Amino acid sequence: MKNTAILLVIVLLAAVIRLWQLDSNPPGLTWDEAALGYNGYSIMQTGRDEYGSFLPLSLKSFGDYKPAVYAYLTIPFIAILGLTEWAVRLPSALFGILAVYGIFLLINQLFKNRWVALSCALMLAISPWAIQFSRAAFEANVALTLNIFGAYFLVKAKNKTNWLVPAAFVFGLSLLTYLSSKLFVPLFVIGLVLLFYRRIKSSKPLSLGILAFLGVLGIVFVSTFVTGKTDRLATQNFFAYQRPLENTQLISSEDTTDSSSVVFQILHGQWWDYYRGLFEHYFIYFSPKILFIEGDYSQRHRVPDLGVLFYFSVILIPIGLLFLLRQKGSAWPIFIWLILAPIPAVLSRDLISILRALNMVVPLAILEGTGLYVLLRVIWGIKGYWKYLGLLILSITIGFNFFIYLDRLFVHSPIQYSMYWLYGYKETLSNLKADQYQNVVVTDVYGQPYIYYLFYNQYPPIKYQQQAKLDQPTVDVGTVRKIDNIEFRHIFWPHDRGTKNSLFIGSLDELPDKDILPFSEFRVFKDVRFLDGEPALRVVETPL
Repeated sequence: MKNTAILLVIVLLAAVIRLWQLDSNPPGLTWDEAALGYNGYSIMQTGRDEYGSFLPLSLKSFGDYKPAVYAYLTIPFIAILGLTEWAVRLPSALFGILAVYGIFLLINQLFKNRWVALSCALMLAISPWAIQFSRAAFEANVALTLNIFGAYFLVKAKNKTNWLVPAAFVFGLSLLTYLSSKLFVPLFVIGLVLLFYRRIKSSKPLSLGILAFLGVLGIVFVSTFVTGKTDRLATQNFFAYQRPLENTQLISSEDTTDSSSVVFQILHGQWWDYYRGLFEHYFIYFSPKILFIEGDYSQRHRVPDLGVLFYFSVILIPIGLLFLLRQKGSAWPIFIWLILAPIPAVLSRDLISILRALNMVVPLAILEGTGLYVLLRVIWGIKGYWKYLGLLILSITIGFNFFIYLDRLFVHSPIQYSMYWLYGYKETLSNLKADQYQNVVVTDVYGQPYIYYLFYNQYPPIKYQQQAKLDQPTVDVGTVRKIDNIEFRHIFWPHDRGTKNSLFIGSLDELPDKDILPFSEFRVFKDVRFLDGEPALRVVETPL
């Protein structure tokens, strides 16, 4: 009963952190969030996405293709709350809360120790890494929770084959939810099957069940490539970027060896750059600088001045590692998870992508949790008042680190990073009365403005589907340039200033003071600033 009460408190703590100010922090929707929400809204009303595809498994968005599962998850919330930030972000937040309960179940199943499981649940509940991606509409966060429950069901299937059914369903759903799951899930499942091979081999029902389980996952895996499109992988994967020709020529001149020769290819071929690059990409995710000090390079994936783990984890993780090494076979699923988790991020073009490596948060939270459990046991074994002093010091250390993180998350991050969360589109595009003007021009300086117009004005999907036209100059990404009388493009004021009865929404660089304020015919309808006070967008009317 005491364990249940503690678990409930931990889950409630996770819920408060993930739900508090969810609609306003992060301070703006990314265009991916707006697209997921609007496509959910479109499917809810018409059964089709923004481009008219009927009940798609893959969404065409900005010329990219993303799994559609998250858009479907938003539908019940949009039906209740309308097309709002709450409706778009709630699925991710709720899955983030559910992950805390899931890791409790998984660890309790592996170690048969509820106190260890509670410690791991607590560490995931307060993990900066987990919280960061639970407070915005990230498909990766949903896939993470599905992977936790998939692992739990698969571990339980060792003793009861029936658990393979929910395991297949959950892992299959993960494959359909996030692109990185296409790599992580098959590798992780194969790793667990090899780990339990002797057990599987000794039981004919389990062997047949595993074969059926792998067959189902295989079908889902193949279907994700058949129903979805992966054109953008051509520009997003690690192997798409080769060494510059100038470097090859320089090395060739130093070696006095022709670059096409066999000797040159053995000593200095492209394979060597790939080899070094993959090692760098993989081990950087275990770098203390990334984990504890800087975090991701992207401001959307971090808070100011902190990494993705707490400083006290420097002590907890080694203790947890020693604990797990003593558990023998029970801990192997965790080690397999930790080894495989960075691989999807490693194979992307970016040196650091904490988002694509999000699966790492599970084994790291387990290392933190088991380290905390061991430390608490040691302190509790101390006699006299020293025990309470030890507990006080540990509590203050964890609490102080945690409150520093909360300060960065709720106070400083929205102010410092509002630009990167596209703050200003809502303030300028909500309830836009475009029909009152001959023309409306919205800048694309911050990227994809059309989706914000659709989202914040709840533009009728059936009307939009009839005019949706993607301007896609490359295979990487495209955008929509026109809806009704609204253009989405760069504003060139020396040319545009002569357009009558028009509304312009642009940056201060496009609509500068010196070209607007001295002229009475132009009316500054609104100036919007980022939360740090820097100018964001300006709304200017031209005369009739």
